[in-house]
Amino acid sequence: MIMGEDIKAQRLMEVLGRFRKAEWHKQVLDGYKPSELRVLFIIQKGSLKEERGITVSSISSMMRVSPPTVTPLVRSLESGGLVVRIHDQEDRRVVRVKLTEEGERVRQEAKTVYARHFKELSDFLGDERSTQLADLLELVFEFLKERHNRDLPK
Repeated sequence: MIMGEDIKAQRLMEVLGRFRKAEWHKQVLDGYKPSELRVLFIIQKGSLKEERGITVSSISSMMRVSPPTVTPLVRSLESGGLVVRIHDQEDRRVVRVKLTEEGERVRQEAKTVYARHFKELSDFLGDERSTQLADLLELVFEFLKERHNRDLPK
């Protein structure tokens, strides 16, 4: 037994491990990686604040990854006609990224699929269990956040 004698901890580890194997988060839209769809959502969100488009560094910051990780994703989306890269008028070194109409259409489709998946889960669980699951997941998030803050170097 990996977790020693703690059967409850062992069960939690096994159950949570099944989510990775199920790859449920990867089943959104055929032809698009989850990371590409995430970038579309981030670009749309960033464009609400900055009408000229969002920078790659802002995308990487929001994703909590390095800019070299984001660049190939943006290139892939650009080659698929989902985004355009535009040089900033004020500083030509800065490149901004905006959704095209097709990019917004794909983002909306992904949003619809995500919503449908969670609606199906909610229907499957029922009202009481859906609420209970959301409450438990909020507690898990708080635990992880507190643990992370506690473990930060001082």
